[in-house]
Amino acid sequence: MTKIKELFKEHSQFKVLLLSVLITGLSYGLYKGMLDNFLAEVVKMGEMDRGVTEFFRELPGILLVFILAAFYMLSAESLYKAGAVIMLAGMAMHAALPPTKVLTTLAICMYSLGEHIQLGMKNTLALEYAKPGRGGQVLGVQSSTGQIGTLVGYLVIMGAFSLFGKQGLYKLFFGLAAVLAAVSMVCSLKITGKSATDKNKRRFYFHKKYTKYYMLELFYGARKQIFFTFGPYVLVLFYGASAMDISILFAVSSICSYFASPAVGRIID
Repeated sequence: MTKIKELFKEHSQFKVLLLSVLITGLSYGLYKGMLDNFLAEVVKMGEMDRGVTEFFRELPGILLVFILAAFYMLSAESLYKAGAVIMLAGMAMHAALPPTKVLTTLAICMYSLGEHIQLGMKNTLALEYAKPGRGGQVLGVQSSTGQIGTLVGYLVIMGAFSLFGKQGLYKLFFGLAAVLAAVSMVCSLKITGKSATDKNKRRFYFHKKYTKYYMLELFYGARKQIFFTFGPYVLVLFYGASAMDISILFAVSSICSYFASPAVGRIID
């Protein structure tokens, strides 16, 4: 089994990056483990409301290509830090604002914007820090690190909601998730360097020969969002699944991803 440090270049800042990814995963695990139940039980969102909220959650993902193009002069490190700050703002909004449909949707959109910015940049930085020929394994290690944090977050939600029910726990754990997001932001601010976000020419690239790939991505995204949005919501609304039940399911997924990601990375390499 290859040691993790042997996958990365010497003097790279992979330890700080992985620590940031780990803590971000922990914050996200607390957040995601209770979000669907919070929307259904506290915000009182129905199916249509949840679909509208998901549209605004994914809107930053659609606009991301234009956002990154507008700030192409910034390094990957700078954008990663900006994503951490925006994620903290979104999580703090969840903890501080009244649980109305509009304000909750705004908080979700804000958090999603930071999450999407970080999503691409953490892969860029991981590949920048990887030794030649180790890129796939490094991405696998990074994914597994995030899954560890996320799994711990789910386990905390499972334990808390099984022991104490749901009374008053939502705001408490949104606050805790915000504190962890702040810690992750501090870690990200320690990352230095000027890694290019794109070492090729900074331009949009479309080619007819990739049409099948574009279509596969389109259908994959549609299928994923429909299931990822309404799968848990069906369990909550129609089958009475608690935050503990949802967290158990997500925890099983995280465990599978933790073991699968490094294996997939080795296959890619």
